[in-house]
This record gives sequence, C-alpha cells and structure tokens, in this order.
Amino acid sequence: MFTNTSNLPMSVSVWLAHDDYDHSNDPYNVSATSLLKPIKSLVLGNRVVSNAVTDVKDLIPSRMGTAVHTAIENAWLSKNLKQHLLSLRYSPKLVENIVINPSADELTEDSIPIYMELRGSIKVGKYTVSGKFDFVSGGVLEDFKTTGTYGYINQSNAIKYTQQGSIYRWLHSDIITEDYMYIQYIFTDWSAAKARQDKNYPANRIVSQRYVLQSLQDTEAFVVSRINMIDMYQDAPESDMPDCTPADLWERDPVFKYYKNPNSRARSTKNFTTYYEAHERFMQDGSVGVVVEIKGEIKFCSYCPAVDICQQAKGYINAGRLII
Repeated sequence: MFTNTSNLPMSVSVWLAHDDYDHSNDPYNVSATSLLKPIKSLVLGNRVVSNAVTDVKDLIPSRMGTAVHTAIENAWLSKNLKQHLLSLRYSPKLVENIVINPSADELTEDSIPIYMELRGSIKVGKYTVSGKFDFVSGGVLEDFKTTGTYGYINQSNAIKYTQQGSIYRWLHSDIITEDYMYIQYIFTDWSAAKARQDKNYPANRIVSQRYVLQSLQDTEAFVVSRINMIDMYQDAPESDMPDCTPADLWERDPVFKYYKNPNSRARSTKNFTTYYEAHERFMQDGSVGVVVEIKGEIKFCSYCPAVDICQQAKGYINAGRLII
C-alpha cells in the first residue's frame, strides 16, 4: 500500500507504484546487493512484516534509476540498433557481428556478444546467492549508476561498487572474464557552470570510471563469510548482533564547536572539522572557552526497513542524531 502526501498526480503516481523487478520470495535467496548491507539491517529487515506503507515520493530516485536502465536496455534491443551504431560511425563489420544475449551455440569466431540484465545464481550451503548485472561487452562488466555528483567526487561508494562488481563476476565468470569493470555515472544534479569552475567536479553529465575487481577466490571467501554471518544471526536477538558501523550508517563527519564564553552557548564562536583545530583556537584564547563535539548525523537508517524495531536506531533518534 502507498501514501501520497505530496499529492502527486495519478499519471506519475502509477509509475512510482509500478514495480516489475523479479523479486524472490525464497527466504534463503540473498542478492548480491543484499550481501553488501549491514548484517543487522539485513537480518532485522527480514523480520519486519511486509505490510509497511510507502510514500510514493520516496520511490522517485529508485524509479528514475530503473527508467534509465530500461531505456538503455530497450535501445540495445531496438530493431533500429544497427542503424544507430552506424550513425555513431562504428564500422559496418563490427555492427554486423554484434549479437545480444546469445546462447553458446549461437556464437561464432566473429561474434561480438553483448549481454544485458542476466541473472545468475550459486548455492552456498542452504542459501542461494543471486545477481543480475547491467551490461557486459568484451568480457567487461559495466554498471549504470544514476546518482548525484557528491558520491563521485568523494568516491564514497567505491568499495561497494567494487564488491558488487566482483560478486557479479563470481556469479557470471563465463561471461564476465576481465578483472576490471566500469561504472557509468549518470548524474542527476550535474551543473555545467560548476564543471567550468571546479577541476574536481565531473566534466560531463555522464562519466565512465574504471575499477579493479577482486579475485574470484577473494570474492568467494567474502561471500561465504557474509552468508555464515547471516546464518549465525538469523534467529539471534538484536543484542547479539554487531552494531552497524559509522560507514554502514553513512555517518556525517562530526563538528567541533568552540565557545569562547562557556556560559553562553546560544551560538558557537566558530565551528571546526577537527578537534585539533578547535583546541588550537581554545589555546589561543587563553584556555577560557570550551570545545563541544557534535556527533555527525546518521543517514542510512532512514532507508533501512528495520528502523522501527532497531534499538541502535532508537538510540540515535533519542540522541537527536537521526531524524525520521
């Protein structure tokens, strides 16, 4: 069921409510993306009754990402594919030899296979690990990320992207044969003006970045370790589970507020990003003030299905670090 607190029109509300993703109802099926979630979030999230109400406005980022993926796939499946490739000045020989999602017996020596949106799975004990990749050409995995520029500039998801790509290669080692991948960043908030002014800002609205994948052996060891942890805590009380880490929680950096007059804290004298800087100012002023650390805001919990039953999240809410 859905709510529509923003009173979005029916035309787009139906689009936001629509979901044709091939979800699995098997409790022992774990997706590649789920393996990267914090253990507490994954295990507790599975205990939440699935009749939660979602506001359609909260689905906009996800549906936009899905729309881009679908559009790319449809373009490659179009009857006009060859015409598009030729108009982009690719050689006629290359264009003629491209085949989409071929079976092994359809391949020839001259074939140039392109694979898209294929799901693979491997059994790990009683669990099934599955994953569907976006695009593979020449044995190289490509993943399309519709996202803001902040994550690209700070590379905040680089490790997870590498882990996810490595799991896809482990699941599809017959198709993904190279030990590197590309993330195709498609920015939702790109600014041409910022690109001209800031050398660290992405130069174009779409940027391709190469990442090295983990070895198949290391990836399998990672997957088995995560599956063992999921199984260990499946029926355990939350108090026995490892807490989500600051990285898991997308925790913002703390702020160190310096008050020259410790008896008046309506407004800080100055804010600093490190304790050292704040303490240095404290010393310069004759050690008469006070430095107060304000812990960073917690962001991940707002997207976690277990937030309503998680004691760790409740602690952050009570401390004012998490606003739901």
